[in-house]
Amino acid sequence: MSERARSARSIRRRLLYFLVPSLLLLVVGGAVLSYGVALHIAVAAYDRSLLDPALDMAENVRQGANGPRLDMLAQAQEALLFDSDDKVFFQIRDAQGAVIAGSPELAPPPPMNVGEPQFFDGKHADTPLRIAALRVKDGFTVQVGETLNKRKRIVREIIAAELLPTAIIALAALGLAWTVVVRGVAPLSKVRSEILSRSPNDLRPLDVREVPVEIAPAINAFNHLLAQLRGSSAVQQRFFANAAHQLRTPLAALQMHVDLLLHSELPNNLRREIEPMQASAARATRLANQLLVLARAEAYADRSRPMVPVNLQGIANGAVQEWVPRAIARDIDLGFELADAPIVGDATLIAEVLNNLIDNALRYTPSGGSVTVRCGVGSEGPYLSVEDTGPGIPESVHERVFERFFRVQGTPGDGAGLGLAIVKEVAEQHAAAIKLETSRTSGTRIMLVFPAAPQTQTSTEVVSQARTATHPREPQTQRSEAPSS
Repeated sequence: MSERARSARSIRRRLLYFLVPSLLLLVVGGAVLSYGVALHIAVAAYDRSLLDPALDMAENVRQGANGPRLDMLAQAQEALLFDSDDKVFFQIRDAQGAVIAGSPELAPPPPMNVGEPQFFDGKHADTPLRIAALRVKDGFTVQVGETLNKRKRIVREIIAAELLPTAIIALAALGLAWTVVVRGVAPLSKVRSEILSRSPNDLRPLDVREVPVEIAPAINAFNHLLAQLRGSSAVQQRFFANAAHQLRTPLAALQMHVDLLLHSELPNNLRREIEPMQASAARATRLANQLLVLARAEAYADRSRPMVPVNLQGIANGAVQEWVPRAIARDIDLGFELADAPIVGDATLIAEVLNNLIDNALRYTPSGGSVTVRCGVGSEGPYLSVEDTGPGIPESVHERVFERFFRVQGTPGDGAGLGLAIVKEVAEQHAAAIKLETSRTSGTRIMLVFPAAPQTQTSTEVVSQARTATHPREPQTQRSEAPSS
């Protein structure tokens, strides 16, 4: 799926794409509104201050012998119009519009009502001004204008004062949106993680106790689907197990009769015909047994059978002792190096795993070779391994050998391709990592590394070592360090 498709289908991104621009728009809009209000208040204050000298001048206009004039000393005018930041200009016109005092460069004011001041923008020699104009009852019009230095400065100050709070509010809005969205979709992420962490055989229903009501129907529907899958899987497993179980009895009888025939006096040509039957019966019996083991392992996964503390050393020791006679019969040196390796798991399934690994090793190791079983606690945790001196497994098929009924082309033996599938199934149930190593000199080594059991002691371990060689001998016990994983 492309990145664009993932983005379009992501609830988190959809919410963020809606919330972030909306919140930013609200923040920017609020900042612009605040700026406009603050600027209006500041401009209104300066306009009122500009009206004061216009009122004073209007009160000091007198009608003299030569016409109207401004009755105000020059010093008083300077004091009234003094401003440290701006230049202030004034103009007084009579009722006919003639300039009687002040700067003639100011344009005539717009029509006004008596006693109603007006504020507008104008110019004085191309210099922008803010002008306050007032018309008195005698018909005189007074204008006072000032340059815009203070006003421009207050605009910059308002912008600076708005910028920092706006940036903080914007960042807070982004953080709030992200937090709300993340917390809102957290239950979905939890459900997703729970589903992804499960094995394909774990069909238990999802917990709906902490699920939000908005996604509860989807979870309930999913649980209903899981229930249907559990039922279908249970039917298949029962059929699988029953068929394999029903096959065991006739296969065992067939193998017993073939063995009895081979132990009786038979013509050579008839013996040559019966011997392949014996091998086929043995292979079919082993296949039925493996199918039963695989069905049992899958059934345990569905029921989530509780794990208990077990020790790999005891399991490995018991399994090796059972396989010693078969190794001797095939002229294979079966040895073991076992150390204390406590884990939490299912002893029955782990024993089946070890039996399959030893069986495979003995089947593919030529006469005169060796097979070594090891267990202990290494740097990565408790481990169980089986190593042989067989032909090895090509690296190109390391992943496929764990598939059901897969066999490497051209390999000897009569296996059905289920042994390593059982190993993988049980390893997944125990959260164990599988390592497969192959070399031309040492054959194949398959190791299972298990999670460490609580309060595992690994400082000093007793390692028991023994080999069957061609003839059995008493196991030897000695103290040494546990083999490294």
